[in-house]
Amino acid sequence: MLVVACPCALGLATPTVITVASGLAARQGWLFRGGDVIEQAADLSRVVFDKTGTLTLGRPLVSKVLAVDDPSRALQLAASLEQSSRHPLAHALLQEAQRRQLPLLSVEASHTIPGAGVSGCLAGVEGTVLVGTPEWLQRQGVAWGEAEQQQLDQLAAAGPSLVAVALEARFLALISVDDRPRPDAATAVRRLADQGLQLAMLSGDRRQSVERLGGELGFGPQQLAWGLLPEQKLERLEAFRTEGAVAMVGDGINDAPALAAADLGIAVGTGTQIAQDTADLVLLGDRLEGVPEALLLARRTMAKVRQNLVWAFGYNLIALPVAAGVLLPGFGVLLSPPLAALLMALSSITVVLNALSLRLP
Repeated sequence: MLVVACPCALGLATPTVITVASGLAARQGWLFRGGDVIEQAADLSRVVFDKTGTLTLGRPLVSKVLAVDDPSRALQLAASLEQSSRHPLAHALLQEAQRRQLPLLSVEASHTIPGAGVSGCLAGVEGTVLVGTPEWLQRQGVAWGEAEQQQLDQLAAAGPSLVAVALEARFLALISVDDRPRPDAATAVRRLADQGLQLAMLSGDRRQSVERLGGELGFGPQQLAWGLLPEQKLERLEAFRTEGAVAMVGDGINDAPALAAADLGIAVGTGTQIAQDTADLVLLGDRLEGVPEALLLARRTMAKVRQNLVWAFGYNLIALPVAAGVLLPGFGVLLSPPLAALLMALSSITVVLNALSLRLP
């Protein structure tokens, strides 16, 4: 009995599969933070995406600057205030300011409102500079005329992200920033849907921008939400979790709370460090197709674990009683130590070979 049971295949059933799966994931640049993460990834019912920097390239470009007076001055103020930000829209403003060879002013003080904008003071500028969504500027008491409102409506209908700039309560400019979807975003979304997962996109951007991207990638209207602050994203996630396990895919600072609150946080490797530190699964590189591939590997892994446990339990259920002599009185069958050692080795080898079969395509 001691020989036929030690080392027990039950003890090898799960660790061998998890080890092989972790090695395969690491080769692909998918970092699972533990075996329990693989188990959680195999049990998802919904995947929720952030928009900017996750489904899009995260390298938006300024397409238009509509200013009341001087477009260059408005862009200079906006880029100067955003120079320390890691948000993709801030990168677009800085890139455009550099292209126009506009010198940046030093920031004396700044305050960021997640999902809304930034306010602060710049050297040599009297008053507080506001840069953010048009809705946020309106809530701060900034008003603009009918002509500017018409321009805003025209730009919004086209679908790009909009950044408004103001000095104190005086509206200065409206900046249109456009971002392209990742080349493999549509394929990744389709493969997740083929796996039977429900999908959703949560974004702080305007409705037109979110609906345009959602239509390009195959999201249904009921799968989209826009104009959300970070705390509102958390509320949506909690509502989704009542229906099953939820994964959140994000890349930015604004996504960190949602990544931490989701059953499985997935960070795109090109995102911010805080997003990667918060997530349970980090996808190195910029391939969004890694999301369905990693989740498929997790499901295959748990299938192998179950197969190993069934085999190991069945082996012990039969071999241990026989080794104990259950069949000796009636049938004269008794395991010898060499035969017991052979069965023990075969059971362990079978479990290990089944785990290694994960490497097969």
